[in-house]
Amino acid sequence: MPESQEGSRAILFFILLLFILNTPDQTPRRRFHFGVDHYEDERRRDFDVLANTTYGDFTDGKHLNLTAFRESDGHHWELLPKVQQLSRDQFSSSWAGLDNVAFYDEITSEIRGDFKRSELSVLGPTAVNLTELDPMKEYVIHRWHRNITEAAGEIKLSLVDEEGPFTDARDLKADIEIWTESAPGDGWQTTLRGVHFPNGAAVLSTASSKFDAFPALPHFALDAASFDVAKPIMNTTVAQLWKKQFYRDVDVIGVPRCELIVWLQPKPLLGSKEYLRMVEKELSYPEGAPIGTPPPMSFSAVVFSPDCGYVLETDSLSGQKAEAFTKLESRLLIAFILTLTLQIALLKRQMKKAGTPSTRSRVAYQGVLLAALGDGLIFFIMIFVLMSEEAGFLVVFTATFLACIHVAFLEVKFVYDIWTVQVGEPQRAEAERQRRLRQQTTPPVPPPPPQNPTPPPQPIASDNPVSAVLPSTNTPTATPQPTDTGATPTPIPLFMPSDQDSLLPVTTPGAVPTPGNPLGLRIRDAPTTFASIYMRFYVTLCILLLLSGLAPSLPRPFQSIYFTTLSFAYFSIWLPQIYRNVQRNCRKALSWEYVLGSSVLRATPVLYWYVTPRNLFGVRASPRVALALAAWLALQVGVLLAHRLIGPRFGIPESWCEAAYEYHPVLVEGTDEEGGTSGGRKGLDIALLASASEAKDREGGERRCFDCAICMNEIDVPVVGKGNGAGGAARGGTLGLGMGLGMERASYMVTPCRHIFHAECLEGWMGLRLVCPVCREELPPL
Repeated sequence: MPESQEGSRAILFFILLLFILNTPDQTPRRRFHFGVDHYEDERRRDFDVLANTTYGDFTDGKHLNLTAFRESDGHHWELLPKVQQLSRDQFSSSWAGLDNVAFYDEITSEIRGDFKRSELSVLGPTAVNLTELDPMKEYVIHRWHRNITEAAGEIKLSLVDEEGPFTDARDLKADIEIWTESAPGDGWQTTLRGVHFPNGAAVLSTASSKFDAFPALPHFALDAASFDVAKPIMNTTVAQLWKKQFYRDVDVIGVPRCELIVWLQPKPLLGSKEYLRMVEKELSYPEGAPIGTPPPMSFSAVVFSPDCGYVLETDSLSGQKAEAFTKLESRLLIAFILTLTLQIALLKRQMKKAGTPSTRSRVAYQGVLLAALGDGLIFFIMIFVLMSEEAGFLVVFTATFLACIHVAFLEVKFVYDIWTVQVGEPQRAEAERQRRLRQQTTPPVPPPPPQNPTPPPQPIASDNPVSAVLPSTNTPTATPQPTDTGATPTPIPLFMPSDQDSLLPVTTPGAVPTPGNPLGLRIRDAPTTFASIYMRFYVTLCILLLLSGLAPSLPRPFQSIYFTTLSFAYFSIWLPQIYRNVQRNCRKALSWEYVLGSSVLRATPVLYWYVTPRNLFGVRASPRVALALAAWLALQVGVLLAHRLIGPRFGIPESWCEAAYEYHPVLVEGTDEEGGTSGGRKGLDIALLASASEAKDREGGERRCFDCAICMNEIDVPVVGKGNGAGGAARGGTLGLGMGLGMERASYMVTPCRHIFHAECLEGWMGLRLVCPVCREELPPL
């Protein structure tokens, strides 16, 4: 019965899905139905304004027969003459007293800068009757979007200039983005369209069903000559838009948005007219002319919202021409390719140097994973750039390919190589802890009592002394059978599963029985496989990619917090290695060429965005954050350097980390300490060394000479007397005995099995195998 119900549900769901997919799209309901005559009258009014009006027909209280330009529409058109005069004043102040100074004729570029709110602004939108102004939409939200109320902010314009003779006016398109504290993360965005005049100035405007601006745009010009050259451009533009039925918006719920009119005035550039013409020609058709670095474009601008009543002004819009921007992008990509190539070379050299289990056991794979996460984000960014970039496809593809090789093949492979060596460390540490606990809690086993308490028969007195000593061979005696006393258990066959783990649970000494564990057994944890680490890595990478994609939609303060936190996490790649050095008392895990080279190569691309004001993606520069990131990374490298020079546990309280074996103990004569732990504070009795009997005394017993089993040469070591060892070592180890002895300790090493070697010899040996060269006992890593 349940199976039939599940089948019925699946069939019902499939039928509903087919019904939804095959349902034709329906036009939303309109509150007002307009016939063809209505749209034809509107089209006729647009062309009538363009053909039959002259410059000055929209000033001194005059209005136009267009939507939003009538007197009853309630817009702030009384501010238009003042705003136009503000734009004229910007042009006059920029070009006053300058001769033979030119500007670019073609202005396709991306310019940005800071703006301030003008004193001409009024207090918010007027009481516009949106139902009468735009009956095609139903406005149910009364909060106006793009209403700039802040005193300052940032503005960006992406200009696309139509190709044509520089002596004529041309159609100009632009995307505008305005950032303020109340704006969304990607700013207030809209599309503009207008005219680029031969004198370098431009005027642009938005348009919508409630703002019929394009037929009236020539009236926004600053003089009659500009009005005359703008009319044919806008005539063509309006005809194209009517052909595409630009104004046929469906009747949906509308959100009122402030309309914008923008005046652009070029600012003088360094260089003569002839030089700028040569620059534009070389950028458009490269021939190798020595033009140097093209000067950036610079504009002043005025932004006016007739329905919301605010006026914005800026004198600092600047940016590179589109061709120069493309060249800069290619150069940065080539530099990034070089950076990736060097990182790959350094990583391959480090993987080769860490080719032995001894070296891999000292490397913290968590740091490599952290770096791989950051490099993985960069790889996905390059994929996005590859899909959106057309001009430099080969360069972007090369960078994406190298980023993929760096992350998916080398870094993940390095993590796997390290993990295969370190995977058993928790189990070995737990086994060692259990062994020590058993030694402390298990009492010594008493000897077994005799099985037959009957005393042995006394020998018969005889005059023969031999017979009194040797047992009699004539009297048969019963040989006692061996009995299991528990001291030496009989070996029992033990079958091991495929994962080589014990089938029997392990009892923890002193464990308290619980309802879920009535016998107080220690259940072994399931071993972590590399597949789980692999899956967590890519899941985390996908989550970071999703958050990074959503972050640009957040307000700018939250954007800054997110990306700064992400940068600090990426710059913390050496923290896991510092922690592992301290916990395992090791210091030669990574080569210095890898640490320094990787730090510089990873930091350079990130710091570029924080240091360069006019960077490639327009990221707001923050030198303070860049300085903090560089200082944080330098601090980690400095700590690793300190570990190499003075030891990883210098200044660290002993209670903060487990005791590690000390390969350089102080050799003391006649002490009761067995040494080997606690960082060298305990002395090691020289008599406990395996070859102590073969040592030769020198300098009156203050030095001993041993033989190194690796190089077969002598080892001359200092020996501290019993009085000095008890006092000096107790007062502070090496420091209590003098810095000279501390330096001499670095020349020899003593293994846990009490064999002594040259430090260089044993370090070279342990780079290949972690066993004693003499007795083959396992050695702890350096």
